[in-house]
Amino acid sequence: MIVLILMVALAGIPFSSPHSFQAAGSWRTYRGAWFEIKYPANFAVRPSLPSSTSTRGYDSVFFTAPDGSVEFYVFSPQWNGTPSDIEINPLSEVLVSQEITQNFGKTIRRATVRALDGSYSRSFEDTEEATTNTRKVFGIRYANLASYNRYKSAYLTFKASLAQFSD
Repeated sequence: MIVLILMVALAGIPFSSPHSFQAAGSWRTYRGAWFEIKYPANFAVRPSLPSSTSTRGYDSVFFTAPDGSVEFYVFSPQWNGTPSDIEINPLSEVLVSQEITQNFGKTIRRATVRALDGSYSRSFEDTEEATTNTRKVFGIRYANLASYNRYKSAYLTFKASLAQFSD
């Protein structure tokens, strides 16, 4: 049931809650090596993978809510690459669900992972385009479904704000 709810949520079907995160006007812009993205101003920023094609900046970044209940992720290199910082750790995580679709040279992998100790779940969407040799990944880690629902609107805004650059 939870997996179904998460797949519906990741598909962008609206969910409204009296406890939904409200961040109107409280966003900052993070600039990676080859992208810009908006994130809630009170989130902590943790750059992760240095750019593989630039001497400055990062290809991936984590953004964590002040209470630690949710974390957003983006991987957006100049071209293709490997988002090694979000791969499943078999010592501490289990794959709950995965869906892979392919269409016109584009492969989209959607997965949900749960910590073996139950402390969090995380979902990510990995889009790889063979024709343009590009890749982007969005992810969200959440302590529980209530945390996910609280920040869902902000997560969708975060995803929609990505601007990718090239040379």
